[in-house]
Amino acid sequence: MQDITKRWVDFAKEDLKAAEALIIAPESFRSYQLSVLHCHQAVEKILKAVLVEQGKEVLKIHDLARLALLTEMKLPHEHDDFIRELDPHYTPPRYPDLPSRGRSFHYNEPAARSYLERTKQLFVWIEQQLISSQS
Repeated sequence: MQDITKRWVDFAKEDLKAAEALIIAPESFRSYQLSVLHCHQAVEKILKAVLVEQGKEVLKIHDLARLALLTEMKLPHEHDDFIRELDPHYTPPRYPDLPSRGRSFHYNEPAARSYLERTKQLFVWIEQQLISSQS
């Protein structure tokens, strides 16, 4: 794995840590919606790590489905579905004044924990793809 790829992966791991910390933090610091945002960021950054490793351009976009498509990885169905489910969660925690476009997200502890667990599963799968591409 290239050095720059490792840096992207490490950068993504920081978002995973933040996502977990925001769930278990004392109530005054807890934020379930920001936890889900960090899940999105972790997936975005590890997908960009794959693009870097493949020698492809890293677009400055936040569209997880598009990034996954650009990597040309054969994602298992459950990971592909999860990416599409997580994708729209980038904007609401960042811009509270945007129209919902028919979507309404309610962030709570069970939802945040579910997103975190599935993010970790996807993260491990992508890391394994990066490692196995070295063989």
